[in-house]
Amino acid sequence: MENSKLRELQLCELEILKYFIKICDENNITYYISGGTYLGAVRHKGFIPWDDDVDIALPRTDYEKVIEILKKNKNDKYKLSTYTDTKETVHYQAKLIDTSIKVINTSGKNNQVWSAWIDIFPLDGMPNNFFIKFIHEFHLLYLRAMLKFTCFDDQVNLKEKNRPLIEKILIWVGLHTKFGRKKESVYYLEKIDKTLKKYSEKTSKVYVNFMGAYKFKSILNKKEIYGEGALYQFEGLNLNGPKEYDKYLTHIYGDYMTIPKEEDKNKHNTEVIENE
Repeated sequence: MENSKLRELQLCELEILKYFIKICDENNITYYISGGTYLGAVRHKGFIPWDDDVDIALPRTDYEKVIEILKKNKNDKYKLSTYTDTKETVHYQAKLIDTSIKVINTSGKNNQVWSAWIDIFPLDGMPNNFFIKFIHEFHLLYLRAMLKFTCFDDQVNLKEKNRPLIEKILIWVGLHTKFGRKKESVYYLEKIDKTLKKYSEKTSKVYVNFMGAYKFKSILNKKEIYGEGALYQFEGLNLNGPKEYDKYLTHIYGDYMTIPKEEDKNKHNTEVIENE
């Protein structure tokens, strides 16, 4: 995507983010900037220059609360998209979208047209027992893989680099067979939802943003790394993020302050195609 179009998308998402943060602040809801948005705040004081989305994570209790508020707050400009009320949605996380800007995503087998968006993820708990945790993780990975098969041609990123061997094998299966296509995506979305809610984030020692890009890599060694959060500058805003930024970002990205080489930048495959 050319720089001017990417910046146009970023600024649109920034306005969506402002609206979302306003709702959280007015209702005493805890949120954290997450993933690339958090890295962008620490390293760039704003968007990573080549990034095209915004990630927000909330403890499950706050996540459920803000979703209900957003459903009740009718807004002419922004629309909440969840799999429970939008039939064509196959993403587990909620999305707050601005339909005035359309982008095309070319990362999958079939190109997809989306509205500008921010992603809203729940932070869930995990079993504190090691063996139960292992079984729980395996179950979730199975459900996530089966979900991906149901929408393989539209939603699986075939351009992502450095995938683990098991993911490469699963993608080969998806490309060469119709495995898993008979089930509706909502079947596995509902199972994932039930499984993630099985262990309360309030009694768990850790948080997991399982449906985010980093799956179980998002688990830090203690929930206190998030704490009540700390404020970070992002495009002129002060946004709440995990308290111990160095531990969080080192765990996810390693040497996070070093700009990656051009070929290693985690670019998304989107392009603005319409702006009303």
